[in-house]
Amino acid sequence: MPGAGDGGKAPARWLGTGLLVEEVDNTVTLIILAVVGGVIGLLILILLIKKLVIFILKKTREKKKECLVSSSGNDNTENGLPGSKAEEKPPSKV
Repeated sequence: MPGAGDGGKAPARWLGTGLLVEEVDNTVTLIILAVVGGVIGLLILILLIKKLVIFILKKTREKKKECLVSSSGNDNTENGLPGSKAEEKPPSKV
């Protein structure tokens, strides 16, 4: 009887050409693939978060620079500070 001695083995099938094909348990392979896929996904997620944080930091630094430039860009005519354009003396005639 075929298959009578296969107590703990996976079932086998005969193909019409005389080849024997055994069904293999792929549990370990699936676990390995799941772990590798999870690690790759985790790396992609970390890189995306890193890019997002760097982008946000650059935008906040640009805003700070814009504020500094606009505040220091005054020509001090309204403030009456020394060296302002309002205190320039006309050229003296000799």
